[in-house]
Amino acid sequence: MLQLPARPVRLAAYTMHNFVRAAGARLLETGSLYWRCFYSVTLTILCSAGLVFIPQGIESLRLVSQPGWNFPVFLMSVTVWSLAAWYSSRLTLGRVFAGNAIVDCSDTAYVEWLRAWLPRMLGVLPATLLTVRYHLMGEPLLALACAGATLALGAFVLKPRSWFDTKLSRLPGSEATRRFVELQRRTVVMLVTVIILSFVLLAAIWWRPVEVTSVVTAPALLCFAFASWILFGDLVLIYYFRHLNLPSMAALPLVLLVVFSAWNDNHAVALLDEPPGPAARPIAPVHLQAWLAERRNSGALVAGKPFPLFLVAAEGGGIRGAYWTALVLSKLQDDSRGQFGSHAFALSGVSGGSLGNAVFAALVAEDQAGLLAVAPCARQSPARYQACATAVLRRDFLSPILGYLLYPDMVQRFLPMPVPAADRARAMETAWRSGWAESVGSNRLGERFDRLWQGPRGLQVPSLLLNATLVDGGNRIIASNIAIDGSFPDAFDASDELIDLRRMSMATAVHNSARFSYISPAGTVYACREGGRLAPCAPGRERGPWGRVIDGGYFENSGVETVRDLLFAIQPVLRAWHDDGYVIEPVVMVISNSPGAIAPSGKLDPNTARMDATFLSELLAPPLGLFNTRAARATFAVTAERRDMSVMVPSDGERFLWFGITTNNDTPLAWALADRTFDGIDNLLQTPQSARLPFSQVQKRLQGR
Repeated sequence: MLQLPARPVRLAAYTMHNFVRAAGARLLETGSLYWRCFYSVTLTILCSAGLVFIPQGIESLRLVSQPGWNFPVFLMSVTVWSLAAWYSSRLTLGRVFAGNAIVDCSDTAYVEWLRAWLPRMLGVLPATLLTVRYHLMGEPLLALACAGATLALGAFVLKPRSWFDTKLSRLPGSEATRRFVELQRRTVVMLVTVIILSFVLLAAIWWRPVEVTSVVTAPALLCFAFASWILFGDLVLIYYFRHLNLPSMAALPLVLLVVFSAWNDNHAVALLDEPPGPAARPIAPVHLQAWLAERRNSGALVAGKPFPLFLVAAEGGGIRGAYWTALVLSKLQDDSRGQFGSHAFALSGVSGGSLGNAVFAALVAEDQAGLLAVAPCARQSPARYQACATAVLRRDFLSPILGYLLYPDMVQRFLPMPVPAADRARAMETAWRSGWAESVGSNRLGERFDRLWQGPRGLQVPSLLLNATLVDGGNRIIASNIAIDGSFPDAFDASDELIDLRRMSMATAVHNSARFSYISPAGTVYACREGGRLAPCAPGRERGPWGRVIDGGYFENSGVETVRDLLFAIQPVLRAWHDDGYVIEPVVMVISNSPGAIAPSGKLDPNTARMDATFLSELLAPPLGLFNTRAARATFAVTAERRDMSVMVPSDGERFLWFGITTNNDTPLAWALADRTFDGIDNLLQTPQSARLPFSQVQKRLQGR
């Protein structure tokens, strides 16, 4: 048997041992240095990645690239963030504290190199990545501006001005290791000033979220917030405590976040300070009976003449879904000279689709009240519904809620008691109400939800079914002017008298359906109890949390499942009117806003399947599967609806209409889009693109073919 020489084997083992030991030592040194400037490194990497790699971040960069002051303010915020990361990491790594931490005890060339160059790399990283991203976006001037900022920051951090210098002295017996004697007074003054300015910005956002964030938009807010967190985290929680010979408090925010979370829930669903709306509402068949009778009395419904009845399902998708839904419905209304709205019986929506449906229904209510013609958004346009839908929704709704998330609501997370006024959900609802009030001139979205259908013309306004999801149980909870009874299986009625939601505004009802992950918080719903059982809220009864609502897309993202339930519920009424000689034609419209999406039909082709990356599959497979079922349940509901309609109504290919964004407009799921992205959606309603969508089929039905 062949024998290997013992000496080479021992030499290889010795070399491998030294390599592993050296690698382990470098790894420990890296970890020690990272923990010393934890906030600088972590937040700089997270913020950079969020802005330049995530689709929503890239869209926000497009948003600040539009003409105006947004880009200069953003570039200033990037500079502040970069300097904060450089300066705080420079101080925390430059100071050698008493103790046995590796970063304080080691004087290897590797540690000295990291001390010198890690802060410099953090100082130029954001502007460098933004230069590349703007170049890839086709924005050469903005890329050049970011490149100039990169060069200026690089020159500065390589040889900082005397203002940022700190007194140094050598450690006894060492010429390589440096130690700060103390922070200069002006350094402390600068730190305190930055923290005070952060609280000033917090107060401004808290006081006027929409107005402030129209100037300091989402990406700038993110940079300013991360700059203040970096300075506070590294220089107060780490540097100052180590200066006092105390342990680093870098983990303190996480501890407070976890410990206080049991007591500081400030996300109660907002309620108006007025009496609750009526708990008794008609069930779907009774409401349809009254709806049809009103049209028969007005002469719109005549025996023997086809009468289309539209049921709309609008898919979720943030402002993309809201804008597309409202534009599709508004174009149908404008092109039919107001007929479509009187034939639209119910609009089911999820998330952004709920907002689009609500805006359209509110415009119909304004029109029925004779107010739309004099609304600011409609005065100069013959297509007044489209003009008003555009004016209301073509806005930045991300910045107000992100401002609240990064400032008032972030401070709330570290307090042991709730501060309801700091709830970021209120910023989103305020932004919607403000957009409506500025464009239309009324307070429809701020009024109690049920008031939309009050008055003699209430039956002319389409019904809304706004779908949300209950966290504890995963069931639907539906806000509607129609009673949600057993016809909607496994669903809660948001206006049930045992649930304290009958005082919510239209904006709040929409937001409950559109509480997208983390941007909007889960809303806590309250109820009253008497004798241990739920009872209608009244003075003297115990009021406490009942459940939490989140985005309706968690249950099913198309809104079609609720339309299917509704169609089953109204079948007896449709048959009864048919027997009396009335030709009522139910038509289901699905408004999908997923770019390139098509409604599947029948058996899926294996060629359409995809294999996702197997990286960290043990960890990522379950959450990815759960997330992807969100879209799969939506397409399944659409397919099932087509199948059920073929059984319930006469065979007719135009009884199921699909309004999809048929071209890829690079529209991410977000609450803010750039003008060019909105323009891409607008173009889909122009010829020849609009010919691919079934607008003409709707008009033919409205005109009696």
